[in-house]
Amino acid sequence: MKSSVLDRLSSNPLSDVARVIAAAVLVTLSPIAASADPVDDILSEARDFCASFENGVFDAGDAVSDVDLDGEDPLDRVVDEGRFSCSSMASAFCGTGGCGLHAIVGDRVWTFQAEDWRMIDWHGRPILLIARDGGWCGGAGAQICFEAVSWSFGEMMTVMQPVQ
Repeated sequence: MKSSVLDRLSSNPLSDVARVIAAAVLVTLSPIAASADPVDDILSEARDFCASFENGVFDAGDAVSDVDLDGEDPLDRVVDEGRFSCSSMASAFCGTGGCGLHAIVGDRVWTFQAEDWRMIDWHGRPILLIARDGGWCGGAGAQICFEAVSWSFGEMMTVMQPVQ
């Protein structure tokens, strides 16, 4: 019988730490399960991840913002993992390169790594401005650069090349 990564870690003396790291990798690499509300899925995964380490208590705080990403009704939403907290893990949702940022338009989710974000209006066109770790722009991690993102005909648009 094949053992899972988490099962194999149980024999390691650092198993609790290793399990948290493995769970973080699995959560990061796992696609968000489809449901009627993508925000509920994001919050549910974060809650489960937090509880997976020492039965942590999750708080979404003010992570969910209603914004206009595409210039159409209804309003869209942004979920900023930098606003999450977990009682058993101080840095569960962010790293040195930033935090997860989810832009939700309808039932579609785009996820970014962000240091911070703002909505700006350019002559009536909404733009999501994302502060990025310098590594995204050819610099060092401590250098901040910005990515401007807009939506057109249901698609996310940016000049940044997709990660291969």
